[in-house]
Amino acid sequence: MAAGNLIRIGLVVQRYGHNVLGGAETLARQAAEKLTARGYDVTVFTTTANDYTTWENQYPPGESLLRGVTIRRYPVVRSRDIESFNRHSETFFATPPEKQDEHGWLHEQGPECPELLEALARDQDRFDLFIFVTYLYYPTVYGLPQLNRPVVFFPTAHDEPPLYLAAVARLFERADALFFLTRAEADLVERVFRPTCPREVLGTGVELDDSADEYRFRSRYGIIAPYILYAGRIERGKGIEPLLDYYRHLRHHDYIDLVMLGRKLMDIPPIEGVRYLGFIPEREKMAAFKGAILSVQPSPVESLSITTLESFSQRTPVLVNRDCPALVEHVTLSGGGFAYSDLQEFLGGFRRIYKSSGVRSRMGDAGYEYVKRHFSWERVLDAVEARIASLIGGSDFQQLPVAKMNDLAE
Repeated sequence: MAAGNLIRIGLVVQRYGHNVLGGAETLARQAAEKLTARGYDVTVFTTTANDYTTWENQYPPGESLLRGVTIRRYPVVRSRDIESFNRHSETFFATPPEKQDEHGWLHEQGPECPELLEALARDQDRFDLFIFVTYLYYPTVYGLPQLNRPVVFFPTAHDEPPLYLAAVARLFERADALFFLTRAEADLVERVFRPTCPREVLGTGVELDDSADEYRFRSRYGIIAPYILYAGRIERGKGIEPLLDYYRHLRHHDYIDLVMLGRKLMDIPPIEGVRYLGFIPEREKMAAFKGAILSVQPSPVESLSITTLESFSQRTPVLVNRDCPALVEHVTLSGGGFAYSDLQEFLGGFRRIYKSSGVRSRMGDAGYEYVKRHFSWERVLDAVEARIASLIGGSDFQQLPVAKMNDLAE
């Protein structure tokens, strides 16, 4: 343990910053800041990249401080063209595993950052414990196995081809503890890897704030009609194309807008009623959730979906893609929404919520209580602290109750 009983934590994530968007990156940032506020000395090892599609160096390398958290940034040595990489990935994953060049694909996936790996190897003994967030990228795949310090791993895994690479399996063999965001993620990892280290369904923390002003949001953006909301990356693979098709059918019968927030990585066809607002401040985003009839999460591959929990936090029901186990888990356990697999289920779920204020209110309240019970930061941080204490043998730390694998199913 570090001198003076001040616990030093190294947190490794591929991108970091308040203007860096992404579920894993947001989890990493919030965890770093809140652990710092609880008295831990947290240093983030990350890259100078902001954009995950190109990995171009945008932040200056070196050390900086953000909200009490020390950040060490290291340069990425190769950028990527996402369309070319996606074509390469299609060929790679169509190749039999015994003929795949895993390391070649992982280096192209990036962000390739050898200086970050060198810093981890060189400075690891200055830290009591490391936390790695998300399994998919170079800093985790090559950084985690080389450490001899205790490692807590948030894999943020969902069922996709890279999860089955041999290099990824080694991460689950090496980790000293695993934290999962949903039971669905835990079940997937148990099935694929059968890990033996301590494992917990932890979730993440969500701030509950009822002060968002949906009327000011409507006024600012000129939104008059009732609307459904999509918040997140607008890209292929996130279920956006089917959502837009379903919305066309909905719009034929109901005067409802579709408001879309987030980064646009694909063209949005000109459809009457679709309102793309881009990035908006966090408080306005919460107001957008609060004012929506419902929010929709069409992605088939999510390990958590923070936007679904944000919708619940504003007492707004959700429609979610039935092909995504984590999303189905949220609506099943909470009672805060419906799952759909086709147009008829989508329209049916929408109309059950839209046509009945009582259904919308009951579902909104159920979603809110689900987040309040299972996704409070106090609960998350208590569990993380207990695991830290157990891994580093901190006799000065009280052993707090740890989340059990079935907590979310009660």
